[in-house]
Amino acid sequence: MVIEKLFHLVRMIKFLIIFFFSLSAFAQNENLEKILTKLNSFEADFIQKVTDSSNQVIDESAGKVMFLKPNFFRWEYKAPSENEIVSDGEFLYLYDPDLKQVIVSKLDRQINMSPAMLLVSDNVNEFFNTKLISNSKNNTKFIAEPKNEEAAFFKQVIFNFKDNKLDGMKVLDNFDNLTTINFHKIIQNKGINEGKFLFNFPDDIDVIKN
Repeated sequence: MVIEKLFHLVRMIKFLIIFFFSLSAFAQNENLEKILTKLNSFEADFIQKVTDSSNQVIDESAGKVMFLKPNFFRWEYKAPSENEIVSDGEFLYLYDPDLKQVIVSKLDRQINMSPAMLLVSDNVNEFFNTKLISNSKNNTKFIAEPKNEEAAFFKQVIFNFKDNKLDGMKVLDNFDNLTTINFHKIIQNKGINEGKFLFNFPDDIDVIKN
């Protein structure tokens, strides 16, 4: 995976993370609000598949993910190639081992790097609509749609909760590519050492400050 591809992935990941940790004001459904306000940390393995508008698979990958309030995360791709997207709470690191390159950006909550960054504001309802679309005994689905599609990189995100745990999500982008992520080995609200979110610079890599 080339480093440019990580920028699209980091937008989606930012949306997911901030959806977890900033949505108490965003949730229009009481059950969703209860789920999200209780979610302080999240760990899981994941399988990710991207299909185009004709349902042809254009990318498949797998790895591990880890989030911790308020803005720590580590998203590691293990297969078919290794890549890392890490936030230590202050900086964002996009690392491609094949290119021996890391891009470092300031994690400034006031900079509108993507529509996701708007979710840290107190006026989230100004930008997104959410609603419950399915509710059974053990499974609940919510959909989030940007009010201004032209300013967003995606059309909609669907979150699937099983037994109050996020076990999957689907992101439909503006090119009608569908990214499906399924989580397994899920651990929620278990203490995570902040040291796990530090990025250790390998030797002999190019560091690009963005």
